[in-house]
Order: sequence, then structure tokens, then C-alpha cells
Amino acid sequence: MLVLGLVAVVAWTTLCLGGYMAKTMLVSGPVVLGLGALGGLLWAAGRGSESRAINLAVFLPVPFLLWALGSVFWQSPAQWLAWREWLLWFQMWLVFAVVLHFGRSRAHTWTMVAMIAGLAFAGVAMAAYQRFADPHWLMLGRKQAAQFGGRSSGMFGIPNSLAGLLELVTPVCLALITSRAVKPWAKVICCWMSALFVFAIVLTGSRGGWLGLGLTLMIWPLLAGRTWRSKIIGTAAVFGCVFAGLWLLYHGSEYARDRMQPFLNGEFEKSRPIVWKAAYEIWQEHPWFGTGAASYNVVFEQYRPGLFRDEPHWAHNDYLNTLSDYGLPGFVLWAAAGGLLFVLGWIAIRRARRAGSSAANVFSLAKWKLGLFLGLLAYAIHLCVDFHTKIPALAYLAAISMALLLRDEPGFYRPVAIGWRGVGGLFLAIVAGGLAGRVALPLYRAEALRFEARWPMDRYAVTQKGDLARILSEARSRLSQAVRIDPLNGQAWSDLAYATVLDGRKAGDLVFLGRFAELAANEAIKLCPINAEFWVRKGVALDVQRGRPEAEECFRRALELAPKSGFVWYSYGYHLQAFPNRREEARKALDTCLTLDPYYTPAESLRRQLVPSR
Repeated sequence: MLVLGLVAVVAWTTLCLGGYMAKTMLVSGPVVLGLGALGGLLWAAGRGSESRAINLAVFLPVPFLLWALGSVFWQSPAQWLAWREWLLWFQMWLVFAVVLHFGRSRAHTWTMVAMIAGLAFAGVAMAAYQRFADPHWLMLGRKQAAQFGGRSSGMFGIPNSLAGLLELVTPVCLALITSRAVKPWAKVICCWMSALFVFAIVLTGSRGGWLGLGLTLMIWPLLAGRTWRSKIIGTAAVFGCVFAGLWLLYHGSEYARDRMQPFLNGEFEKSRPIVWKAAYEIWQEHPWFGTGAASYNVVFEQYRPGLFRDEPHWAHNDYLNTLSDYGLPGFVLWAAAGGLLFVLGWIAIRRARRAGSSAANVFSLAKWKLGLFLGLLAYAIHLCVDFHTKIPALAYLAAISMALLLRDEPGFYRPVAIGWRGVGGLFLAIVAGGLAGRVALPLYRAEALRFEARWPMDRYAVTQKGDLARILSEARSRLSQAVRIDPLNGQAWSDLAYATVLDGRKAGDLVFLGRFAELAANEAIKLCPINAEFWVRKGVALDVQRGRPEAEECFRRALELAPKSGFVWYSYGYHLQAFPNRREEARKALDTCLTLDPYYTPAESLRRQLVPSR
């Protein structure tokens, strides 16, 4: 039950754009928590008076989980976001714990490995279809974003995420090719699989994926070689192969050449250094406790430079992101857990080498373990430029890979007395079940409703297509339901204020609806007072109540929190233009908006109205 349930939920989550959408997490989150609760019950039940052994590796992530939970309660400025992130950390740990202790037979292991391989093959097929047939196609009927044009993302929405999946599995296939215990026909299959996976990684156009896999392959001979001579020769050979592959890509693919040329010219990524710098500056100002779990996107507005129009949900570097969110102690706990797991993985590889094995059990081979180790290493290197731990599917798959690497090591296990076994298992079942029912379900359900309400409004703002009255009516209904289900979702309250004001322009009773929108915005501000958008929503709600004077304070507070936001300056300019004696101030605010964002068309349109014609 545990193995089949885990395989099903991980596969389904991966195929649903990696599982980050709240509608997907509404299913995957509670199911993973439920599997953890079932594992706890099975652990408590055991087999009569038979004692169980616990793998000590399961305790390594626990200190960070506790620190992060404290950050959710006492540090984070946006608890609804913090809970969502912490639940993903906890689910990742649950998957790791379940695979460590259950389903350890060869049939169970083959089931999990077949699931991961099947997902990789599906990713290759989808990547080829996107590259050669329909570049706009995505899962769930969606269309690829323009910024990823020409790049394949497979079942994910982001090409870098597909590279993250493939870099986990490619080193396993390559390592098995070099094993003497693997039969020739199996080596041929592994060779073809490796070629397909590398081909798909190339199609992703993910420079982070290329970098992670390339560096890992160059490290491979240093870890696999028995003598320094073999290590040096192997490293030189791999370096030559990597260099040759990049040379062929550069000269054989115009798109790959466009991706590589900036680096060859000494021009590096433009947007990532900006968000990295912001994360570092945030940490410098909050070195010990950080700004709180999942707070980066909220705090970023205070550090946004001019002319930077992207909306970074994360720092595009999981190491810096963790440092800025959880502070130095939290980062040390997080990095120490990962580092110690890698140390245990290397111990497992060395023991497998000493023990030796035959092809009868491929999962006991040192080469198999080395392949898992290298895949996780490529994943860890890729985290320097991406956010794989924030994508549920990639978090689950990394946890499974680490558990497969460590779970067959007898030296990591310690027996647990019957009494402690029952207490620990029941405690885990109660915690996981309680989180599923009391936290995860309302959190994900409310966020799913919020997204279903906000997305049509944003789409209408761009395309001007659809029945606006119907869109706003449905949005208000969904958002009202969302805040009833999860009153702690500040963004849902803010969106409710937004939809109410827009709907009031059609209904005509702006004063009454403005008062309702003001109350919703007040709830949003109460939940996250450092979010500039929430203050703008309140300012607009006050404006439509026949220009209440308190609106000015709201817009000024928003400007303090987001001084480089074109949206906030436009909103302030729109507020000022209603006063005939302040038209010049409004024009200056709009000029500032267009200086920060030259493509903000509503500001350009409003400024033309304020400038008298000749």
C-alpha cells in the first residue's frame, strides 16, 4: 500500500507541471501526509513482539524542520506562504522516512525505480514533441510562457525542472555501464537511456542543468578511480568528452550557441545576480533569524532595483534563499543535514565496494549507489542557480533517491524497543494526520480557489476578452469562499478587495462596496503589513468611498515598502489625478513609474490624458 501509493502520487504530481499549483497540492500534499500517517501506524504495529530497527539518517533533517517550524510561527511575515513551504519540507522528509523503512524488497524497489525511469522517458518524449512539433504545448492544457520559447520543459512548466529530473537519473545509467557485474544487454539499454536523457537535457536549454551534470561527470572519475593514475586519466577523458559535446552543440545548434555565447563573451546571467544580491542584502540585515519562512518574495520589493520588472518568487539559489529566509543557524542546520547525508552516502558506496556483489541484485552494487550519489550531487550543484526544493515533484524524487542510497546499510540502523516503537509511530501518525486535516487541506483548498479567481481577472486585463461582469462575480464568490476556508491567506483577502472594487464599477454602488473592500484589505494588512500591494488595495478602496483622505497615507506607505515598483507609482499617480490641483504631482508619479518600467502601458495612457494637447 505504501509503495503503490507513493509511486502513484509522485508520478501524478510530476505529470501535473511538477505539482506546484495549489490545485495539484490539494491532492498530493494530503496524500503524502496520509502515507506518512499510515507508515507511522505500521511502524507502531510492527509484528507482534518483534523489535524494529530505525535508520539514524532519518533524524538528520529534524533539527532544521523544527527551526523552520519556529520561523513559521514567530518570524515569517506571511504565514500562509510559510506554512505552504514548511509542509513541503515536511512532506519531503516523510517520503525519505517511508522509503528508508518500508518497501525494501527487490520487487518494491523495482517498482519505485520503474516509476522514476518511466517519468524520465515521458519527459524525453514530451521534450522532443515540444521541440519539433508544438513548442507551445504544456500539460493540463496550458501554453508555454514566451520567455521559454525554443526550450523544452517536458511535463514541467519550467525547462530547468525537467533538467533537474534528468540529472538525477542520467548518472545512474552511466555508472551501471561501467560495472562489470552488469550484463552486456543491460549495458546496451543503459547506454541508450543515457543518450536519450542527455539529448533531452540539451533540449531543455538549461545552462544550470548542463553545468550541474557536466561538473558531476568530471568529478565522477575522482570518486570511482582506485588509483590516482586512473583518477587523473578518467577525469581527463570525461573532460574531453564534455568539451567535445559542448563544441558540437555550439557549432551544430544555433539556439545552443545563443545560450552559450554570452558566457564566452564574459556576459553572465543578468537577472539572477540581481535576485542573488537582494538575498544576500536581506541576510546581512537579518543575519540570525532571517526574515522568516517563505518571505523572500514579500521582502524583495524593498530591495528591487530600478528597471527590474521580473517577479521572483525565490532567489534562484536555494542556498541563498535558505540563508535569507531562515538566517545563519537555519542555513547551517539545512546544509549540515544535506552534507551529512552525502557523507553517509559515500560510506554506503565504500562498504558496497568492499562487500562486492553480483548482478543478481543490482541495487547492492557499488556502481548503482555511486550513480545515485552522482545524481544527487548534480542536483545539489544545480541548486546554486535554481529552486528545485520548491518544486514538489523534484523534492519527492530527490528524497526517494537519497533513501534508496542509504536504506540498505546495516551500520546505519539501531533497534528500537517495543514501547518506544509504538509511541514514535503513533506520534508520527497523529502529527501527519493532523497536519493533513487541519492545515494542509484548508491551506491548499483556499489557495486553489484564490488562483482560480485571480487568474481570469489577470487574463482579462491583458486580452480584454470575456464577460467581465461574470468573471468578477465568480471571482468574488470564490474569494469569499477562500477566506472562509483559510482566514490566514492574506493574498486572498487582498484579491477580494481588488475584485470587489472592480465589480463596484459595474454595480454602481461604489461607496458600499468600497467599504467592504476596505475591510478585506484591512484583513490582508493585518496578516502581512509589509506587503505593498495590500496597502494599494486599501488605498483604492478608500478612494472609491468618495475620496476618503486616509487613502493618501496608504499609498505613501506602499511607496515606502516598494519604492521601485512601477505598479505602486502608477497607483499613486491614479490616486493623485482625481484632484485637479494635484495633476502635476500625478504626472511626476507616472513619469517615475515609466522610468522604472517603460512598458507600463496604463501609465503611459494616463499620462497622455494629463498632458494638455497643443
